[in-house]
Amino acid sequence: MKKAYALSIILWIVAGMGSITIFLATIAKERVNISSQIENKLKAQLKAQETLEIIKFYSSTGKFKFNKIINSHLEDLNIPNEIYIDGREIVINDTNISIMDSGGLYNLLFLDGDRVGKELNKDSANIIKDSIYDWVDDDIFMKLNGAEDDYYRTISDDKYGARDKRAIQDVEELKLIKGINENKIDRIKNDFVYARTHKNNLSVISKSRFKNIINISDIYLDEIFTHRKNDNMIEFVNQINKLKIPNFMYLYGFYPSKVLRVNIKSKYRDAIGIINSTIEVHFANKERYTYKYNEF
Repeated sequence: MKKAYALSIILWIVAGMGSITIFLATIAKERVNISSQIENKLKAQLKAQETLEIIKFYSSTGKFKFNKIINSHLEDLNIPNEIYIDGREIVINDTNISIMDSGGLYNLLFLDGDRVGKELNKDSANIIKDSIYDWVDDDIFMKLNGAEDDYYRTISDDKYGARDKRAIQDVEELKLIKGINENKIDRIKNDFVYARTHKNNLSVISKSRFKNIINISDIYLDEIFTHRKNDNMIEFVNQINKLKIPNFMYLYGFYPSKVLRVNIKSKYRDAIGIINSTIEVHFANKERYTYKYNEF
């Protein structure tokens, strides 16, 4: 009886040790998996960072022309001689890249009330336009449909006033301005950039935004954009010049601002590396600085 009892205890101990061994092996395996995942994530992120460095070199040593950068310095690295900067996605070394010239985006430094108003709500475009101008100017004189400090202090609990600075610091700031429906901000939330240029680059701007800021027929719009799609930029420019758009020289142009929004998505095994960055390039074709608005 004692022998049977002792054997039973031994068997329980062996079973327990086996369970512990299995448990420890499972933990070790999980640690190996976690370590492998971290390593893959680091490699994916490093791959994205490497691609960003390539784009920085490419843009700072290349030639800007309308909606593209031309550069033959990296042919031996299988980098194309031309890279478009109109937001279309390209693939370089198994990494997805899109580059957008800031002239095709909303500029937080030089916000144009007409464009924002038309895209957020055409029915209240004049209210939004005048309110944005009142928000960023430094005087107390209210435009016809605008708003100054008295209006905001009346409607707000914290008694805020107009900002009175020629800049918008963040897209969320638009929600504070009269006439803007904050529920519609998301539709333009990804189209902002903080840059020193303020002209619209018609060489890269989307067809829908072109229609919103320049009122022309859909037929003529399609004809104009067919030239751009076929890379016939000279005819594209000629057709737009025929429109005789008011304040054209001040508001619009055809050449890149050389402030580029760069979105990079790289993959290494099952890990993804993402970098969203803005690159500003000197007009002497030298990189000025880079700042990142989002990286994870």
